[in-house]
Amino acid sequence: MSVAEEVKIGLEIHQQLDTCKLFCNCPTELTDTHDFTFTRFFRPTHSELGGLDRAALQEFRKGRKVVYHANLASSCAVEWDEEPPHPLNTKALEIALQFTRMMASTPVDEIQVMRKILIDGSAVSGFQRTALVATGGVVPGTKVRVDSICLEEDSSRPVNGEHLSQSERVFNVDRLGTPLIEVATLPDITSGEQAREVALKIGEALRMLKVKRGLGTIRQDINISIPDGARVEIKGVQDLSLIPKLVEFEVNRQKRLFILSERIRQTSPGKPLEVTGIFTKTDSKIFKGQKVFAMTFSSATGLFAEPMHPGKHLGRELAEYVRAHGFRGFVHTDEDMTKYKLESELEAVKKIMGCRQTDLLALSAGSAEPLNLVAERLSQLVSGVTEDTRKCELDGSSSFLRPLPTGARMYPETDIPPIKPFRVPMPETPEQRLVRLKKVLPEQLALKLHISPDYNLFCELGGHPFLGEVFTEHLPALRRRGLEVNRSHLEQLVHLYKGQKGGALLDLLQKVVKGEEMKSQVSDEVVRQFVKSLVHQKQDFIKNTPSPEKGLMGLVMQEFRGRFPGQQLLAILKEELEKVN
Repeated sequence: MSVAEEVKIGLEIHQQLDTCKLFCNCPTELTDTHDFTFTRFFRPTHSELGGLDRAALQEFRKGRKVVYHANLASSCAVEWDEEPPHPLNTKALEIALQFTRMMASTPVDEIQVMRKILIDGSAVSGFQRTALVATGGVVPGTKVRVDSICLEEDSSRPVNGEHLSQSERVFNVDRLGTPLIEVATLPDITSGEQAREVALKIGEALRMLKVKRGLGTIRQDINISIPDGARVEIKGVQDLSLIPKLVEFEVNRQKRLFILSERIRQTSPGKPLEVTGIFTKTDSKIFKGQKVFAMTFSSATGLFAEPMHPGKHLGRELAEYVRAHGFRGFVHTDEDMTKYKLESELEAVKKIMGCRQTDLLALSAGSAEPLNLVAERLSQLVSGVTEDTRKCELDGSSSFLRPLPTGARMYPETDIPPIKPFRVPMPETPEQRLVRLKKVLPEQLALKLHISPDYNLFCELGGHPFLGEVFTEHLPALRRRGLEVNRSHLEQLVHLYKGQKGGALLDLLQKVVKGEEMKSQVSDEVVRQFVKSLVHQKQDFIKNTPSPEKGLMGLVMQEFRGRFPGQQLLAILKEELEKVN
């Protein structure tokens, strides 16, 4: 059976909106500075139906202290959870309702803000506010159905996200409260390539609205399941081109876990035993000066080396589970143990533990908990694939984050009254905008500009055709050189523009950005007088050179670059040269 015939894929796309925050008037600008810090500890609470969410319970087990950095310019008492939320941002709701129309979705009769339990520290209050805006609909240009459209607040930004401490996490609350549109599709997608195309279509539609642009402002989560597998959510996909590989790897991982479940069922872990005394003189950097614990896994030799997909084996899958709980990991005898310099210690531990040749031995430093977590994860995998939330990695693989959340994490927000949806105009579609731009710009420039973050500024500056070249060609070139172009530069360019194209236009823009003194524009008469004088001075060069205009054009451009259109300069030069001949 092919992947296309068996896989079911649904998308969840989160897009930041370019407004103030959702429940206060603070700006949504990010800053790495902070005016003060504060601390919180979290515990799970029961949902509206009385249940406890398994993902929240895992976070609670870590027992971490959470430290927050707060800047007075980008946050207030609402984000610090010292003040009730203000009324919902109606501009953000208007944008969400516009998107609802683009998806042909049906708004709900009444918008009720809910609290979603979130105790990983990213929400100061311990919950994230979210509101269902619409259901149903279809992604334009596809047959993929929309499940729901929500308006919710973004979470805090991790400061040390890549280096999680077992006891502490640090967040910046500048991002907390930024409005997000969350659109979820039904699992109608059957391949990674189709998932990429659908995500692209949704992204193009969102770009027609007042949304933020740039790295981290839109996030794709992918839900994947196969027969004999389970629904797995992979979060944080930034590069759409990675989606087909991500799907392929996850399908292979689930297949392998299903196949290996029988063998996992046949192994059993022993109890962890402290063996620190054997390591008092060890040369291993991992275990030197640490308490050391060992655990055997019966009849498991070779199990941890079983491949999941290219670049990942079961041992790494287990290590990711351990790290997700705040521990560094463990080592095991399915690895090349010589790299750890443990030859003599390993034999001594095997003897104490009574290891058979078919048994696998695992070691941990500092605590026995990593070994207990390995045993816990194997007990989960006895039944095959588990329902996980996973993190997208740069190579297309994914790593364990936490169990997939359940419905036991939602309850109503009592500080905000229900809101009636209101009618909004239908936004321009990407196709409509492209048709309109093609009337004033070459097709290639129109294709680049119609979904560009610079489109609105292009319109505000008058939508002049020459600005199409500026926004799609010259601005990226200058930004690559480290030159930042702002609105005032472009307004000055519009004022100075006199028909320049290509290099002359780029040169003019560069001079504006660098603040160079700008020479005034010149008339045809001034140019012609200069060219006549130049031709007269270069009579010998002209007579002895097959194509003298090539040599003379450089001198003419040196005098008039950015002040007169290059093509017209060349035409005048050729006219004067013909008179001499």
